[in-house]
Amino acid sequence: MKKLILFACLFLFLSFSYSQTGWLQVSSFGTNPGSLLMYRYVPTAVPANAPLVVVLHGCTQNATNYSGYSGWDTLANHHKFYVIHAGQQAANNSSSCFNWFLPTDYKRGQGECFSVKQMIDYMKSHYSIDSTKVFVTGLSAGACLTAVMLGAYPEIFSAGAIMAGAPYKSATDATSAYNAMNGLVVKTPVAWGDSVRKENPTYTGNFPKVEIFQGTSDLTVNPVNATELIKQWTNVHNTDTIADSINTSFNGNSLVKMKQYFDLSGKTVVQTYMISSMQHGIAVYPGTCFQQGGTTALGSYSYAENFYSSFWAAEFFGIINNPYSITGPITVTHSQTNIIFSVPNHAGSTYQWSFPAGVTIVSGQGTNQVTVNWGSASGFVSVNETDSGSCIIGPIELYVTATSNTGIFESNENADVTIFSNQSENTLNIKSSLKNYNVFIYDLTGRLLQTENNQSNNSIIHLPNNLQQGIYMLKIISDEKMFSSKFIKM
Repeated sequence: MKKLILFACLFLFLSFSYSQTGWLQVSSFGTNPGSLLMYRYVPTAVPANAPLVVVLHGCTQNATNYSGYSGWDTLANHHKFYVIHAGQQAANNSSSCFNWFLPTDYKRGQGECFSVKQMIDYMKSHYSIDSTKVFVTGLSAGACLTAVMLGAYPEIFSAGAIMAGAPYKSATDATSAYNAMNGLVVKTPVAWGDSVRKENPTYTGNFPKVEIFQGTSDLTVNPVNATELIKQWTNVHNTDTIADSINTSFNGNSLVKMKQYFDLSGKTVVQTYMISSMQHGIAVYPGTCFQQGGTTALGSYSYAENFYSSFWAAEFFGIINNPYSITGPITVTHSQTNIIFSVPNHAGSTYQWSFPAGVTIVSGQGTNQVTVNWGSASGFVSVNETDSGSCIIGPIELYVTATSNTGIFESNENADVTIFSNQSENTLNIKSSLKNYNVFIYDLTGRLLQTENNQSNNSIIHLPNNLQQGIYMLKIISDEKMFSSKFIKM
């Protein structure tokens, strides 16, 4: 009887520990070869299969204060994901920097990077984590360790956000770390890419996409490192260092320049934000608006730039729950007229719409509903809402495919296309009478997730590793036909 009572008490204790919300230090999470500290944050009402974000502080900081400066726990409350805050100890580094530059800490299966990996394993074993939605971000030394985690464990992460950091394996000791931080370590894209590939010689899966934040007046981590990071991760993704999209005034903020780099399938694999005149640290936007957050304080290495870097990292990760989506068609024909797109109307709000080149706005710019005449280009319909309190929501986007209306018709006949979803391989197998066709995969809001071009009748489409369970739309378009269908990702 005593054993039964003891077992019941232990069960209740463990259940309470695992379900307890808020901030909690975890004292035992594996062998912890890097002797790091682990804290986890659990929001209320977090759903099953929730995302997980690993947050890494900078030098002279600790997990607790960086949590407040960066605002990741507040974002977790709003958007329902788990957070790990890893902490350094003075016994490991007198400045509380992560030792991202030591081979004993940056190699797979060793030291500090293995300790962080064990923290993730702990969360996966104790909470309902979507293993395809694990992300990592950090500032300064934490940003450098972010690059380490992405390079050493690419199979774990879908994406990472590096805030004032340096490339993976840019240093091997304290002296070379100093040189790297000062922008003196410059390599070719192939050499940088090999640093990642050689750490994982048998890895054949997808590599995480990478977002880079950097102040142009940073005297601690030279902005040259942003260029070197671009070289490294574009090469890992088998693409070039020429930006495919440039926004010189991101979200209306002339201080922020955003660039995107696409892979061969057109997906963004590297994205950068250069913040003009910002010193070493993170950009925050204190306030209560949807896209605001973070705090500033003396010595916090956080600067009010009307740009909330943590929010835009989370948006890049795909874990921001936008308050609404655009209603409208996701497929139009060339030169189609009087097409309507809309979003919910809020009193006192103004709405700024943008469309692909060649689209003419007939009416409604500034309101929640616009009528347009299309051109011939596919692309994103986007809208920014500015409410009565000057808060901005957006851009909210909808990808629209434009097709020629000559000789194309939609067919769902099995004789044309057969689709088989292979859940174990995370693939779609397509058998078709068509040749040289394009495949488009959307979510139910019309957001384009993936594109492929296939020359043969039969093809295998490898779905993104971070594609969560749900219903998705598939379009196959050739010169003669357009096929549409839905499929379920289990």
